[in-house]
Amino acid sequence: MCWLIGCLALSNDEITSYDQRFQLRGDQKTSPQIVLITIKQSDFAMIYDARTNFLDNMSEVTDITDSFFWNKPLWSELLLRILRQNPQSVGVTLYFGDNVGTVRMTPEDQRIFLDPRIVWASTTNSLERILTPVFTNRDHNNLGSNELRRDEDGVVRRVFPQRAEMPHLVEKITGKKFPTQLAGLAINYRGSARVFKQYSLSEIIYDELPANAFTDKIILIGAETSSAPVYMTPMGTLSRTEILAHITDTVLGDKWIKRLSFVWYAAGFFVLMLMAVFVITTYPQSVALFFILWIGTLLAALSAWVFDTFYFWSPAFSPFVLLGTSWIIFIGYQATKIERQNFHLQQEQEYLAQLEQLKNNFVSLISHDLKTPIAKIQAIVDRLMTQHAQETELGQDLKSLRLFSDELNRYIQSILKVLRVESRDFKINKEVADINEIIEEALQHLRPLARERGIQIHTALEPMFSVEFDTTLLKEVVINLIENAIKYTPAGGQIEVISHESEEFVHVLVKDTGEGIKPEDMEKVWGKFTRGSDQDLRTKGTGLGLYLVKYFIELHGGKVTMESKVGLGTTVAFTLPLDAEEDEVLV
Repeated sequence: MCWLIGCLALSNDEITSYDQRFQLRGDQKTSPQIVLITIKQSDFAMIYDARTNFLDNMSEVTDITDSFFWNKPLWSELLLRILRQNPQSVGVTLYFGDNVGTVRMTPEDQRIFLDPRIVWASTTNSLERILTPVFTNRDHNNLGSNELRRDEDGVVRRVFPQRAEMPHLVEKITGKKFPTQLAGLAINYRGSARVFKQYSLSEIIYDELPANAFTDKIILIGAETSSAPVYMTPMGTLSRTEILAHITDTVLGDKWIKRLSFVWYAAGFFVLMLMAVFVITTYPQSVALFFILWIGTLLAALSAWVFDTFYFWSPAFSPFVLLGTSWIIFIGYQATKIERQNFHLQQEQEYLAQLEQLKNNFVSLISHDLKTPIAKIQAIVDRLMTQHAQETELGQDLKSLRLFSDELNRYIQSILKVLRVESRDFKINKEVADINEIIEEALQHLRPLARERGIQIHTALEPMFSVEFDTTLLKEVVINLIENAIKYTPAGGQIEVISHESEEFVHVLVKDTGEGIKPEDMEKVWGKFTRGSDQDLRTKGTGLGLYLVKYFIELHGGKVTMESKVGLGTTVAFTLPLDAEEDEVLV
């Protein structure tokens, strides 16, 4: 479709582009070999005023034809002065035939008017019959047609080869044939009026010319009156003589406008369309638009340069139409495609959301249902431990049972926490508190576990101002970090908890002397239900602790970092902004 629209625009481009090209490039350099002689109506005023006493002012005469400018003595003098400078040829664009009646010529007149360098204009009547001038020689080889044809819109754009028996006037004065006899040839207009060297009749008669003004030149003689017919051209209105001068310049310089067949241009448009589609589908819209405009501008500039330099026509407007159409259609196609993908993604998201909700409901239901049996088990174990405190073996088993029930309870609590924080109505409730107090509370809860495992915990808590945060969540963060450090630190190891304050943040660090984490596992440990690759079978855990730590800290606008070296230990640190917003954060 894009290609068909481009070809349709190309058909219109062929009709109008020549006009636009000529107008855009303006006046060009013409051949210095061409000289125009313009006979004005005022040059014949004195002659006709003397003959026609009833005319008060010759400038008021409006019905003027070529015969008006016939005066044998004046023409004899004009041609004699021109021939004395030995021009290459002289073309008389005015028709002097039956319209001037019988012309009696002396031998001297015949020598001048029948000079082989002079070509007289012939024309045709309404019946397409050739009308020859009175100065036709015996061989009829000093004649040339001065016919100009208008296109349907009245503009003269082309010159048409004439019949074999009557060549065109330009062919006669240049001695060169038109390159084809089959169709009209586009005239390469070099500018508007007055681009050729021109002289008036009075300048010639009164010897006001520079020396050798006509030597080896091609002379075109025409007339200019207030009522003389003018022709519309791509460069504006021009006289018949000026148009013939442009044709002469085209023939002399072989400046005929060349072009390929429509098939070649259509094939080029197909390649251009493929290029545009590749750019549009490969690059982002802004980049693709830049390339499309750049390609169109480059083609237009190249087309203008080739036309002005080599007289070769290539389309300039229709490539823009092709590129613009390709842009609109394929951008629309991509937009439709993206919209369809978004629709499918939205459906898939809704499905996944339903599936996630179903999973959460299932886990929540199971977890809640397990809490009551575990609480009953723990209560019975506690009662049995009290009743059988003296029985060593049974007491040890009951103690192990209690420990396992506590561990199962922590797993269930971790799962419930994740479900709670990922629910849509989860809120953090901020209050002003001392972060060091939260750390001390967590340590008070975990020091017995550390002593049981033979691990020492040291603190370096810098006194700080109170900060606004959710105390429950931050306590959970500190407990998770210290509990992880205890879990992965061997007996005899040490844990250090540090807090300090900077200009904008509160910093808390938990250091241990445990086994450390492999570099490839550093990013994985923050995920949900994810643990180190070498810890799955060595230590127990849900893989939710660090996930909750990162989640809770980021809810407060803070950041969590980790540094670890295998065999030396791990340091986990988090920061909290001092200027946290006072409003509750809704997740």
